[in-house]
Amino acid sequence: MKPSDLLVLKDYFSIVHHTKGRIRLRASLKLKAATQEKGINPKALLEVLEKIPLIKSLKFNILIGSLTIHYDSNLLSPTLWEDCIKGESLEQIAEIINQSVREIV
Repeated sequence: MKPSDLLVLKDYFSIVHHTKGRIRLRASLKLKAATQEKGINPKALLEVLEKIPLIKSLKFNILIGSLTIHYDSNLLSPTLWEDCIKGESLEQIAEIINQSVREIV
């Protein structure tokens, strides 16, 4: 995973609520526009996120546009999740994700 791959979270989501191991995000109206204009498939986006080993589960509520992510806080700290959503520390976060993938393989 490249740091630029993580920008999708910054571009299309904001934090609604966050506790250690669980973060709830709100999809922006930009995501809806991008799905229509750029042909971005939200389902494909979720499938990519589900493949990240530190994510335990995802739930997308299409009616209210929220995404709840349960994650392993031992692999990625809550602070780094918040940085990721703000578009910060992306190199460090990408390295942690890539390291967790290497450990599984």
